[in-house]
Amino acid sequence: MTASSWDLRRASPGALSPSHYDLSAASRFTPATPFYLISALPLWWLLGLGYFTFVIAAVPMLFVLVTTSRIRVPKVFFWYLMYAGWVVVSLAMPERGLDRYLSWTVRSLIPLAGVILFLYIYNVPSRYLSTKKILTTLGFFFIFTAIVGGYLGLLFGEVRLPTPAWLAIPDSIKRPFVQDIFAPRLAQTQDFLGFPLNRPAMPTSFSNDWAATLVPGTFLAIAARQYLQRRSVGVIIAGLAIVPMVVSVNRGLWIGLGLGVAYVVARRLSEGRFKLALQLFFAVVFVVTVIAISPLGDIVAARAQAEGTTTARSELYSDVIAAVPESPIVGFGAPRANDNPLRPAVGTHGMFWSVLFSRGIPGLVFFVGFLGHLSFTTGRKIRNEKELWLHLAVLTALPTMMFYDHLPFALPMTLIAGAVFLRDRREADLSEAGRAAQAWVS
Repeated sequence: MTASSWDLRRASPGALSPSHYDLSAASRFTPATPFYLISALPLWWLLGLGYFTFVIAAVPMLFVLVTTSRIRVPKVFFWYLMYAGWVVVSLAMPERGLDRYLSWTVRSLIPLAGVILFLYIYNVPSRYLSTKKILTTLGFFFIFTAIVGGYLGLLFGEVRLPTPAWLAIPDSIKRPFVQDIFAPRLAQTQDFLGFPLNRPAMPTSFSNDWAATLVPGTFLAIAARQYLQRRSVGVIIAGLAIVPMVVSVNRGLWIGLGLGVAYVVARRLSEGRFKLALQLFFAVVFVVTVIAISPLGDIVAARAQAEGTTTARSELYSDVIAAVPESPIVGFGAPRANDNPLRPAVGTHGMFWSVLFSRGIPGLVFFVGFLGHLSFTTGRKIRNEKELWLHLAVLTALPTMMFYDHLPFALPMTLIAGAVFLRDRREADLSEAGRAAQAWVS
């Protein structure tokens, strides 16, 4: 990528430097600065704003984009732009009222911020925001979610912090779902296994959202391991993360990671890379064996026998299908409270169902079209291990969307993985073309 491809207004081609972003004599703003706001997740969570971490980061990212004279948009991203446009259209939902508009706002800010997030990553050259910085930041995100959030949830259950954001909200708009956003619990304590179990949720609102975050988060953390000076650190992190991942009894998390590993093994075998495939296979066998012979095995067995949640999900999905004919084009804007107060809201427990119910059939076509096209694009001619794990972070969004919502973190992380992959591939192709041209001239 040449300097002229990142021209700034009031700046000559090739003159890009951090000084063009000076906001004051005492503060220096570079194109990479907004991304580091993501690593402030612990602070945002303590303030009660953790749910909006990527939205907060998108604000200064937008500043970087609007100061750019040329913004590149890959063809695959037009699917997502159409989806984002339909998110706005869904505001014309048939049901109105304060609760409906609050719910629409909470669930729409993140996919809309995703437009800024993707274009920012894709357009900022790696020399200003390196792939190493991006992946190590997301690796920290994984540690805070899987390990810090995981163990605090296991230890303290449904404890909630009286966050400043929740205390500042007017009583007139305080609702249970608003509390889940601005004062999230550490875990959900549930007894569907026959005994109370703390299922980690921190820093998200629900245990399923926590698990959904860890599917792309795990593959992005694996991609970041190449930057660790000691591989033993990666082994320790993985070992610590396994316990809350198992105790959370999130079958979708297990399925997502299992499908990802199976995909890697199959792909490596088809490429004739038997050593790498066997190493991964035996690593999985070792982990499964350790879980089976430990007390964790009893939890897994109990989860396999519990079918109550499966029935509830089926009924929830049936409710979505039955409601779609009422508003097939614009949807209902956001999930709707269930007639049964003991059941989750209609239009939850699966991004597929959430988009179908909230954004209508066109919104679902645009969303699934984007994930499918991006998965296909990133899966062609993978050149290295980093690209493989980035591809997996995107690809596994397809199966998990059937039973996990991708908000607030899974969707932004998937977008980052795709943007990094496409940016690095474009820069590598341009660099290779430049070397070929120079060799031809010489």
